[in-house]
Amino acid sequence: MSNSVYLSLGSNIGDRFYNLLAAIAELDKLPKTKVAKVSKFYETEPWGYQEQEYFINCAVELRTDLLPYELLKSINHIEDFLKRRRMVKWGPRTIDIDIIFYSNLNINTAELCIPHPMYTKRNFVLLPLMDIYYDKKQIARYLNVDLSSLKEYSYNKPILVSSCLMGVPCNYMGKSKQSCLFSKVLKNLQYVQVCPEVLGGLSTPRPPAERIGKRVVTAKGCDVTNSFIAGANKTLEIAKKNRIEIAVLKEKSPSCGYGRIYDGSFTSILVDGNGVTVDLLLENGINIISI
Repeated sequence: MSNSVYLSLGSNIGDRFYNLLAAIAELDKLPKTKVAKVSKFYETEPWGYQEQEYFINCAVELRTDLLPYELLKSINHIEDFLKRRRMVKWGPRTIDIDIIFYSNLNINTAELCIPHPMYTKRNFVLLPLMDIYYDKKQIARYLNVDLSSLKEYSYNKPILVSSCLMGVPCNYMGKSKQSCLFSKVLKNLQYVQVCPEVLGGLSTPRPPAERIGKRVVTAKGCDVTNSFIAGANKTLEIAKKNRIEIAVLKEKSPSCGYGRIYDGSFTSILVDGNGVTVDLLLENGINIISI
């Protein structure tokens, strides 16, 4: 992946921190793209249009082979996915993702300007960039010395995380699915790790299982629904005990999958749907991020 791209992200509607984490996870899923670095998070006063809530902002470095307009289109899709509505210029938004730099390119069109034309005037862009940009002097020369409108944001609750994403060898094959993205984004956060399938009494390794409607069955037709329900209930107990509001869970799983899961044919076909644990967590107001 040959191009270094720097993005500025911000949110001031709904669960702001969740919106940022979800956006970062979606960026990491883009084709030919990986999140390389994530800055600290900062709470900032609104800029331009003052009659709105405070933002949380961060910066992200991507490594990508997507061309600038391809990347812009993908970013717009992520903003739509996270329900951004463009009602007022510089107004409230669930998520805002701006391309600040794309390698050494200069682009100036009606659709896209790189470097971003306003970045030198915005401390909420510059300060997060200082955390991750390779040439800090370039950024520092524009940084307004008055930083009173920004403060570092600390999320004060633990996040629920699938144990396999933390490197625990607990998936059905007895292996982990360690997430490099997770280590970059959440390295300074509290978290609680769970494997709902193990909590439900299933062994490691175990026969692969997929969800068909309300049932979960193995490839040989054994019904393991009760174990998945038990694991979901124990996961919810842990979530409530720890005041969990955000869960980062393994995608496609019959327990932890969110939005898309395997269809029960054991042929790697995906369908719309959630895992058993995810359905229960959503019913109890917990936001899910799928990795």
